[in-house]
Amino acid sequence: MSEGGFSQEEELWIKEQREREARRKKKKHRGDGEDSAVNINSLMDIMVIILCFLLKSYGDEPIKVVGDDLKAPRSSTDLIPEDMTTITVSQNAILVNNHKAVDVKHGAVDKSQKKGGEASLYIQPLFDDLTEAIKQKKREQKLLGQKYEPTATVIADQATPYRLLTEVMYTAGQAELNQFKFAVIKSPRKSFAAD
Repeated sequence: MSEGGFSQEEELWIKEQREREARRKKKKHRGDGEDSAVNINSLMDIMVIILCFLLKSYGDEPIKVVGDDLKAPRSSTDLIPEDMTTITVSQNAILVNNHKAVDVKHGAVDKSQKKGGEASLYIQPLFDDLTEAIKQKKREQKLLGQKYEPTATVIADQATPYRLLTEVMYTAGQAELNQFKFAVIKSPRKSFAAD
């Protein structure tokens, strides 16, 4: 028996285990530089796939008309919607690019949300959200090397009062949007000829 209370065989076994552990740590440390290096080609492939997916999903449907409180009018138009600032007017809210700007109750915006009182056409929260959305759109267009067009797509419920649409368009005009396109649900054309 040795000083530690272990036999010579046990001491040899402990020494071998310590040496094996030291070799394993040394090998692992050395492998961090060479063996386990990340292959840049694989990362590039993954990034290209993700980029293609994001571009496809971004450009797939530039305008989305959804919600129980939103029934857009129908038309037989052949125009394809473009990606631009979207103002959605439902029965319960006004949204800017799918972000709620202000509530709508009984076809009107509360007078506390208007600049100038109840008779005013200027909806302050809508103006603030539109200004922010326009800044974002200008940055995007600049990065893409394209000219910014101050156009908005208005998606409105078919029962929206004319006064509310006027307020929305006036406020959008104050936020530098001077061209409007109204979104409709495409329906098949009906022939007037007898079958």
